[in-house]
Amino acid sequence: MTRTVSTEIAARFRDLADTLARNAAVLTSAGLPEVVTTVRATVYGDVAAQLRALARNEMEQTAGNPLVVVAAEDEIAAGVARRFEQLAGLLAANARVLVDRRPEAGLLARAGVYRDVAAQVRILAEDHARQAVMHRGRESRPPLSNVAPLSPVVVRAATRAPKVRPAFLENLVTAIAKRRNQGWSVARLTRWLRTSLRDPQTDQVHPCAQRSFVSYVTDLLTTPAATVRAA
Repeated sequence: MTRTVSTEIAARFRDLADTLARNAAVLTSAGLPEVVTTVRATVYGDVAAQLRALARNEMEQTAGNPLVVVAAEDEIAAGVARRFEQLAGLLAANARVLVDRRPEAGLLARAGVYRDVAAQVRILAEDHARQAVMHRGRESRPPLSNVAPLSPVVVRAATRAPKVRPAFLENLVTAIAKRRNQGWSVARLTRWLRTSLRDPQTDQVHPCAQRSFVSYVTDLLTTPAATVRAA
C-alpha cells in the first residue's frame, strides 16, 4: 500500500485505539473499586471506537483518491500532528460539554478523563510536529530540472505550482487529460478535484484543485507539445 498522509494517520489512530482498549481492559480486571475504574474504562472505550471510525474514514479517502503518491516524511509527520491536535481539541470540547450540562459527580469524572486523554494526545501531536521539523531540516527535494518528468505539460504546469512535486503533477495531469478526453468540462474537473485532493500541509483544498490551475492545464493539453499519457 502506498504510504500517504492518510494511511499514516489511520495507522496512528488505530495504534492509539488499541492502546486505549488495552488500558480499559487492564482497569476492568485490576480488582480496583468500580468507582475508580468504570468511568475511565468507559471513556477509553468510547474514544477508541471514535478513533477506529476516524481511521476508516481516512482509508476511504485514500481509496477514493486517484492521485495518491508517496508522501515525504515531513508531510506525514505534519499531517499526523495536525490530526492529533484536532482530536485533542475534540476531546477537550467533549469535556466542556459534560461540565456545562450539569455539575454531577459522574459527568465531572467523565470530563476529567476526556481532559486527561486530550492532554496525552496533545503530547503525541507535539512529538510529531517536532519530527516534521527535523525531517524538513534533513530532506531537500530535487529541483525540477533533475527530475526530468516525461511530459512537457508537467514542466509548464509546475510554473503554476512550484511547491508541488513533479511525481504528483505527472499523475494529476494524466488524470485531467484522461477525463478531458472523455468530454469533462473545466467546471466538472474542478469539482472532482476539490473533492479528491487535500493539501498535506494544511488539510485544505489543494492548490491544484483551483479552477485557474485546472483551466491552465486544460489549455496546455491543446498544444502540440501535450504528450500526456491519458490511458
